Amino acid sequence: MTYEEALNEKGYAICDSDISDLAKETFTAISSSTFLYCTCGSASLEVNMIEFTLHPNSYISIPDDSLVKVTSRSDDFSTIRLSYSKEAGLTASIGMNMDTMQNIFLHPYNHLTNQTEIALFTNMLNTLREYSRMPNFGHHSDYANGLIRCLFLAIADISATKRNESTQSTVFTSSDSYFLNFIKLLNKHCCQQHDVAFYADKLSITPKYLNEIARKTANHTAKDIISKFIVARVKRELLISGNSVQRIAYDFNFCDQSSLGKFFKKATGMSPVAFRHSHK
Repeated sequence: MTYEEALNEKGYAICDSDISDLAKETFTAISSSTFLYCTCGSASLEVNMIEFTLHPNSYISIPDDSLVKVTSRSDDFSTIRLSYSKEAGLTASIGMNMDTMQNIFLHPYNHLTNQTEIALFTNMLNTLREYSRMPNFGHHSDYANGLIRCLFLAIADISATKRNESTQSTVFTSSDSYFLNFIKLLNKHCCQQHDVAFYADKLSITPKYLNEIARKTANHTAKDIISKFIVARVKRELLISGNSVQRIAYDFNFCDQSSLGKFFKKATGMSPVAFRHSHK
């Protein structure tokens, strides 16, 4: 059973991974929430325009529909990779405080140095990986969801402890909040809404201030970030949907196929048709 087949059948999938399927130097829109725990080597990733570096005993939690780009990766890089569906994530978090779940993605990255914490994470992940190889017994989903829930709680507690112990300020600023909500709005609306003004209005701020926030947080303009989200989604449609370029242009609110083609070629250097053929 492949990783994708396991994810579709069980609602989660876990394996050792060098993340080579994530494109280097271009953004990939991932469809399922993903947890990466580095076991060897190092890699730098951009997640929603913010860069993180993974090295042994560090992890990152990536929400579904995020844009991910690998900027560098050592030859020996390896992770334990866990992906789970929205349904599995919701089931595993039933009854949990919403602030707890919010904090997992507000503070997605951590580096573990305490041996007890390292043992806790590796034991949970290895147990889930071994259990995933077993047949679907009657309580398989309950057991798997329970382990994923324990992982959520461990991430939240360790992250909170790290922030409290830090000697530097880790206050979550209003700019951080605006940027996070901007990304959430993009995940929801980028296929139809391409203008900075729309997102600024939704956030009740000016387009100029949204651009300042985007530059400060991600070193890109808000328009650049919107474009990168659209390009990543269009690429996914070209590769997996089978829809015509004309249909994709309509679905992404371009006035015609030619407009999408010009936009896509400016961003990628090739036409939508050429991109689709190059990945066959």
